[in-house]
Amino acid sequence: MPISMTNNQPASPPEDIDKTQAKAQSNPTSPSSATTRKSLHQNIFGKLRPLPFQYHWAVWYDKHNSDTSKENTTRDYDSRLYLLHEDVSDIATFYRVYNNYPWDKVRLRDTVHIFRKGVRPVWEDPENRNGGCWRFRVPKNKAQEFFHEIAILCMANEFQAVLEKEHDHVLGVSTSARFNSNLISVWNKLGDNERSIKALEQTILDRLSPDLRPTGTGSTAYFYKRHAENDGFTEAVEKASTVT
Repeated sequence: MPISMTNNQPASPPEDIDKTQAKAQSNPTSPSSATTRKSLHQNIFGKLRPLPFQYHWAVWYDKHNSDTSKENTTRDYDSRLYLLHEDVSDIATFYRVYNNYPWDKVRLRDTVHIFRKGVRPVWEDPENRNGGCWRFRVPKNKAQEFFHEIAILCMANEFQAVLEKEHDHVLGVSTSARFNSNLISVWNKLGDNERSIKALEQTILDRLSPDLRPTGTGSTAYFYKRHAENDGFTEAVEKASTVT
């Protein structure tokens, strides 16, 4: 079973969130990075308070299955996917969930997703079928800060705002534990729209704190991949179609 997500502590009042989170995320060895990150967070929190998120979000846990046979790759994905929190509607709820989650206990190759409510974090979901995602390989020592910022930027509509004119949508973000890094993904709806894909890339790079930005391109840093390019995509979509 996946790690449970409980709430044993009250959420910080909205007016205190920017102070406590900026302090928690600061790097004592890098004052300039801490200042930049605090400024980024305060800017976002200022936009959000006191209104809820424009979209509601759900948190999912994807338990890796070591069986890589073809039969297993086409098996119902629901056996691996668990809904941990079904409605994250504002910044206080997000931090109540995020701060109580045992991130250090996520097992190798397991994944945590934060997705728009009503969209399942699978290729075959109707919202995802024609989409893809930017994937970032992030060293372990930066992975949690990277995912934290990506999640906030996503839920605060910083990514969505640049895709509106392309009629594209950012549907969610994921972090998957690997041996010496995390694979962190930003999913969008239109995998064949080069303009929106490029705009999303540039916005991610521009809005991340400077010390978290990838230092290069290509497979060793980050890349874009359409869901249809993954092994097992066709089988998953065909199976989902027969069920529905």
